Formats: sequence, C-alpha cells, structure tokens
Amino acid sequence: MSINWKVRVRNKAFWVALIPALLLLVQQVCAVVGVQLDFGDLQAQLVAIVGTVFAILAILGIVADPTTAGVGDSEQAMTYDEPKEG
Repeated sequence: MSINWKVRVRNKAFWVALIPALLLLVQQVCAVVGVQLDFGDLQAQLVAIVGTVFAILAILGIVADPTTAGVGDSEQAMTYDEPKEG
C-alpha cells in the first residue's frame, strides 16, 4: 500500500476528514485512561456534530480514495506533486 502523503497533506478535504477523526480518537483515549472530558451538554453536542460530519465524509469517499482498489493511491496519483484540480 503506497500513499502519496505529500499531496494528501496539501488537500483540504484530507484535513477536513482528519481533524474530526483525531478529535474522536482523543475522546476515546481519554475515556480509556479514565480522564473525563466534561463540558456538559456542549460536549455531547460537539461530539455528535463531529461524529456526523465524519460519517458524511466517509460516505462521500473523502476518507478513502474511492477511485482505487483498496486504500492506497493509484499509480497516476502517486505522480502528482499537488492535488489534481477537479
């Protein structure tokens, strides 16, 4: 599996998908080690929003490249230096 990380990190959609995923990861890790992130109702609403946004992004194929088999980039995508303009 090879991914052209140089191009991925320059893509806005990559960051829009990664940030909610990282927030969910932080919440889960905190729960495992016994740290309670308690922001009351605001926290529950923010977690619900982040989860929903991440689910929508995954459905749209922004999380994984739907144009290739598996989770790696295509040979053509590996030759890019910048994200391809659509």
